[in-house]
Amino acid sequence: MKSFVRFCALFLAGGLVACVQTQENLSDFYPVSYQNLSGWDKENYSQLLTLFRQNCQQIQKLPPNRYLGGVKGLFGGKAQDWLPACNAAMTINISDPVQSKQFFETWLQPYQYTSSGQTGKVTGYYEPEVQGSTVRFGAYQTPVYAKPSDLIARKNTDGQVDYGVVKDGILVPYYSRAEIDRGALKSKNLEIAWVKDPIDLFFMQIQGSGRIVLPDGNIVRLGYAGKNGQPYTALGKVMIDQGLLDAQSVDMYSVRSWLHSHPDQAVALMEQNKNYVFFRSLKDQNPNTGPIGAFGSSLIAGRSVAVDRQWIPLGVPLWLETTMPTTANSQGRSPWKHMVFAQDIGGGINGINRIDLFTGWGSQAAWYAGFMNEQGKILMLLPRHSEQQSLPVMTTK
Repeated sequence: MKSFVRFCALFLAGGLVACVQTQENLSDFYPVSYQNLSGWDKENYSQLLTLFRQNCQQIQKLPPNRYLGGVKGLFGGKAQDWLPACNAAMTINISDPVQSKQFFETWLQPYQYTSSGQTGKVTGYYEPEVQGSTVRFGAYQTPVYAKPSDLIARKNTDGQVDYGVVKDGILVPYYSRAEIDRGALKSKNLEIAWVKDPIDLFFMQIQGSGRIVLPDGNIVRLGYAGKNGQPYTALGKVMIDQGLLDAQSVDMYSVRSWLHSHPDQAVALMEQNKNYVFFRSLKDQNPNTGPIGAFGSSLIAGRSVAVDRQWIPLGVPLWLETTMPTTANSQGRSPWKHMVFAQDIGGGINGINRIDLFTGWGSQAAWYAGFMNEQGKILMLLPRHSEQQSLPVMTTK
């Protein structure tokens, strides 16, 4: 367990050196120079400032003491920590890339985890488009459920949300995937749509949102409403452990292909992931924007990521250096170095060096997400303390 991190600053001639005090040396955050961010000089600073301002609009709606995430004591883990930088962002001429770049370098300090940095894992996720109907008929036989009224969401001491039902005064997990598949919710009138393919529903639940394409071509947007509180099990790992797929070939497409090729085994295999996601209809959602993430704002392709909130606060900018599959060849890779924003969470996203990049919606977005299983360098950009604003931007490790 991460207990606390406390930042302190030593002001030395020639720059700022930040030290990190930790309990039992469980957490080590080290400041680095913007020169260490490969590709920073090629970014679109005005676009980044626009996105940062949008984040600020979400933060400014929150109570000052609202916990955004991160290890206890992290400066940047509460809404109030971001208010000075947010106020400053509103004074910048957003059309001036020099001013926009200077804003980030003045107000935000990049940090890496451990003195040498660590290689992280970067995957992708997307908003699926699934063939479905709002009424049950013909091939549309697999229900998409809304959140049951007896399912409770309870925030625990570290800010995470636990789901379940209360029995004998204790919160316990709700029905498992297998129990729900066998009709545990059948009489509760929770169906908001019906889809053709249970495998499509399974992957839509993993992504946490979706677009139901109706027979007449209209689209129903679905957003995350909650989950059953059962543990999440990665199906790819199960298939590797059972010898159904080898580790080198596992990706979204190989898993889907196997499930479709083995319909007699597919349901039982999917039910090994007991976790089950419920949805809500987003009737007023703009079709040209991404789904609403855990941060409360629409996700942006190539700029929004899902993180482990126990390590990384929601809303925080991150610097990501990774690779991206090339459309010409799923085995090919090209460098990808950009600022992204922690705007979502995911059941399989655990640890500080683990993020999921939102790739958008449609077939191309699905392709990128399906083949992304990359290594990457991940740094957090946290607000500087007010006394650091007059100090040189450059820092030493």
